[in-house]
Amino acid sequence: MRPFSTEEKKRHMNKQAEQSGLHHDVETTPEAIKPSHVHSHREELVLLVSLVIFELSLAVMAMAIYVKGERPFAAFLARPSGAVFLCAAVALFVAGWVIVHRYVAGQRLPARHFRMIVTMNLVTVLFILAMGEIVVRAGSRSHLDGESFMNVVLKPKNWERAKERYPHFLEKSRAGRTFFDYDERLGWTLGKNRYREASDGEGPYWSSVEGLRAAREGFVYGKVERKTDIAILGDSFTFGSEVGYEETWGAALNRLLGEEFRILNFGVPGYGLGQAYLRYEVDARGWNPKIVILGFISEDLHRTTWVYPFLSTGWDMAFSKPRFVLENGRLTILNRHVLPPQAIFSPRSISELPFLDHDSGYRWSHWQTRWYHASYLARLFISLYHPRSRDTHDEQLLPLNAEILKSFVRSVEQAGSIPLVMYFPSRSDFHQPDSYVPLGKRVLQEAGLPYVDPTACLLEVPSSLRFASAGHYTSQGNAAIANCLAVAVREALGKPSDGMLMAVEKLR
Repeated sequence: MRPFSTEEKKRHMNKQAEQSGLHHDVETTPEAIKPSHVHSHREELVLLVSLVIFELSLAVMAMAIYVKGERPFAAFLARPSGAVFLCAAVALFVAGWVIVHRYVAGQRLPARHFRMIVTMNLVTVLFILAMGEIVVRAGSRSHLDGESFMNVVLKPKNWERAKERYPHFLEKSRAGRTFFDYDERLGWTLGKNRYREASDGEGPYWSSVEGLRAAREGFVYGKVERKTDIAILGDSFTFGSEVGYEETWGAALNRLLGEEFRILNFGVPGYGLGQAYLRYEVDARGWNPKIVILGFISEDLHRTTWVYPFLSTGWDMAFSKPRFVLENGRLTILNRHVLPPQAIFSPRSISELPFLDHDSGYRWSHWQTRWYHASYLARLFISLYHPRSRDTHDEQLLPLNAEILKSFVRSVEQAGSIPLVMYFPSRSDFHQPDSYVPLGKRVLQEAGLPYVDPTACLLEVPSSLRFASAGHYTSQGNAAIANCLAVAVREALGKPSDGMLMAVEKLR
């Protein structure tokens, strides 16, 4: 076979170019061919980037719509997630326009190259998704009501698995071997004369014969003459979780005030604001204390809107709680007779539980299986981001909890005692801008009540020493709380405060 002449080579290459959709003459010199290759590589890169942006924009928009939940679209657009949605929509439009204008209509690349790049992109995406699916499946572990991956609880939760967790707890509860007891009015309370051994950085804890926190086993408070009783109420911050009895702010306050006073610690871990108020009515009021101190954190206000705490927190306790609501501006309780643990876990479906619609922690979608839940990767993504509902629980937070506080103050005053309300700053409060007002303080403003703010006292404690590992106060933090409260108590009793800083905020 004779070799091609220069003219024949040129005709052959032009013919190939025409078959590929390129209608201009192709030069035979390397210098003339090189710019065509550079141009082709640039177009391939632009196409690939456009495809990636298009796919990422679709994913971001889908996630933003999922997070939107049941909120009105206008309200959604006003939120950061709405802004992300709009940016992704613009990016999707631009990338789509580039793909269609340059490569579908404009044919900047040969059809074969275009199809090959699109196919390779799709294969890459599918490979990444498949690898992600394998990693999440392999790394998932059994966790409480379902499964978890790297501390993320995967939705949906499983009611049957939730029911399986509690037989051991129920047996211990029936045998009186738990630190907490079921209470028809309060949900749960400290068991009488109980002991909880040390575990996970907490304990040991003891309760008195009357069901109050105590320093040792078998302790009896009883009625003592010539002592001024001070009852303290609240959640684990009042109880004194993560520290020993003598390190709680209640015990420290007792030492500061002197032997003429006696602190009665009615704090119960996990309580919401409404339960702390009921604890006063049910248990503390009968002691006729001179002063009643109610302390709370912002989280306690959310707990007010719960019925079944384990739905919100994954807390391994088989109790429900009373649910306060406002009816025509008046405070009332929906479930005055709280379900016992065995009744909570007897229904075949979680939807059979009463008052679920009034539990802000319950989401129907968290317990219902859908076709896309077959993918562990999809479960991980929907578990990382939570859709917003249209319910009114958040709107009720301020007025409902404000009314609980006002009812507490009225009840204490009617009993002839002196009420003191204290807001406990949490760890996150110390990492906010100066303009930030915690939810707890906003509720107090709504109620129009004076309160004790120990923030200034806590600031005197080095930041690394204020909080224990689980977020409660350390012994140093508890001591700072006691210092502020000692001032407030002495002023409430009309006694001198020894020149210490007054910590009571007068609301205007």
